[in-house]
Amino acid sequence: NIDPMAAMFNKAWFTQALHMCLAAFTATGFAVAGVHALMILRKQNQDFHYKAFKIAAVFATIGALLQPISGDISAKDVAQRQPAKLAAMEALYKTEKPAPLLIGGIVNEKKKEVNYAIEIPGALSFLAHGDFNAEVKGLDQIPEDEHPPVAITHYAFQIMVGIGSFLVLLSLMYFFILWRNKSVLNKRWLLKIFVFAIPLGYIALEAGWVVTEVGRQPWIIYGIMRTKDAVTPMPGIAWSFYLFTAIYASLSIIVIALLYRQIKMVPTLYSGSIDSSTTKAD
Repeated sequence: NIDPMAAMFNKAWFTQALHMCLAAFTATGFAVAGVHALMILRKQNQDFHYKAFKIAAVFATIGALLQPISGDISAKDVAQRQPAKLAAMEALYKTEKPAPLLIGGIVNEKKKEVNYAIEIPGALSFLAHGDFNAEVKGLDQIPEDEHPPVAITHYAFQIMVGIGSFLVLLSLMYFFILWRNKSVLNKRWLLKIFVFAIPLGYIALEAGWVVTEVGRQPWIIYGIMRTKDAVTPMPGIAWSFYLFTAIYASLSIIVIALLYRQIKMVPTLYSGSIDSSTTKAD
């Protein structure tokens, strides 16, 4: 008998849900804050856009600062339940004690090595097991037919962590400026960085899903059913894929158009510019 509740609320659901919800708030928060920052830079309805920017920035920055904590919880869970995924994320071909954390690097899957990476000794052992001298299982202890694609998983993980680290630094800069009681309006460079960050959260989010889905291959149900065994033999299934693709593409166009229209239709109540007396100079 199939128990759908047990499937939905399995041992991974909490760490995955926590990490994903924070990622969604962070990505959306930075995207919205970036759009309003752009409007401020263009001096369009600054009163409205400044207030909207501050609201969005709260969700974005708090989410970004909490994300490393949820990521640490998720990484420790993956180390226990899916060691092959963790090994692919870090391109750890050999079991090591202690295991270094890799920053960057080019994966050579044929030679099973990583070149030009920066190594932080013992850091992976600590992140995975809370002990700088702990052993981390490498791909050499996992059957080769159960290895996930290492290069894709590693690069996606590096993109996710790299962008996440950048957004954490941006959040710290933002709070530092607020702590010094300075106005963001006088920091055009900071507003420009927020504009630059508009797509970054979504890129990190998608990279994270690549890590999750590619990193668990070849399993669709981990350790039970392989992806190749789950493909349906029903004819015409491709048409449903095309249909859903068309629907989501159409919805994306509609949402973008509506959001653009909403941004332009700022209430006339806020059509003025912010009084310089309400801001503080550098």
